[in-house]
Amino acid sequence: MTRKIAVINQKGGVGKTTTTANLGYMLAKKGYKVTLIDLDPQGSLTISLGVNWQEHLGIEDLLLHDEKLENVILQSRENLRLIPCGNHLGQVEYMGQESSTIAKNLKNVLSDIDDDFVLIDCPPSSGFLIVSALYAIDEVLIPIASDYLTLHGLSHLIGTLKGFEKRLKHKIKKWFVVTRFHPRRRLSQDVKGKLISYFPDQVLKTSIRETSAVAESPSFGLTVFEYQKNSNGSKDYNDLADDFYIGRTC
Repeated sequence: MTRKIAVINQKGGVGKTTTTANLGYMLAKKGYKVTLIDLDPQGSLTISLGVNWQEHLGIEDLLLHDEKLENVILQSRENLRLIPCGNHLGQVEYMGQESSTIAKNLKNVLSDIDDDFVLIDCPPSSGFLIVSALYAIDEVLIPIASDYLTLHGLSHLIGTLKGFEKRLKHKIKKWFVVTRFHPRRRLSQDVKGKLISYFPDQVLKTSIRETSAVAESPSFGLTVFEYQKNSNGSKDYNDLADDFYIGRTC
């Protein structure tokens, strides 16, 4: 059975796209079949994997124009495929289509993918595209940077998720990963501790340390393993992939 996961956070700068790319890559490296979907109109996931989004069809062609999946999906790495953002994703909600139609179309796209994992990189907002993603998936992965402002904004996101679950009677499994982590900083440890106390058995064991390799690798169109395979960031995402697969939490 395919695990369908939306990677979400309404706050930018928490490592959402970086986590989607590197977690997906590490799962693929372990032999699992993985598809990544760039549902963010900014196209950061597409760019960080070294793909020029202007040269390819994208997810909006599947949602709006009944394009065939095989004409849109790209083989990015071994065991790793990518559905790019495309050129006009940001205009989807202004094109006259009902939100329910887009959501159902996205769910149909996911049903046509029989990989082990599908990870959707969602925009840092709570709008139309997020709702469509939540309708189509069964799990969410929420990256939380180890600072209090990110933790403070989390209550709104959880409220949104609970409201969505209640409205559609659609239970969503929630996972959290601590990013931009500084092991020697008390603040990082405090934030992680609070997150664990708020969400027991949902915070994945491995935290992603803030390193230059993690920050620099997307600008080269590479994952952190491809950029510096012996870096702390590469080790962390490798361990996170194991955590995520078996559900290993703090």
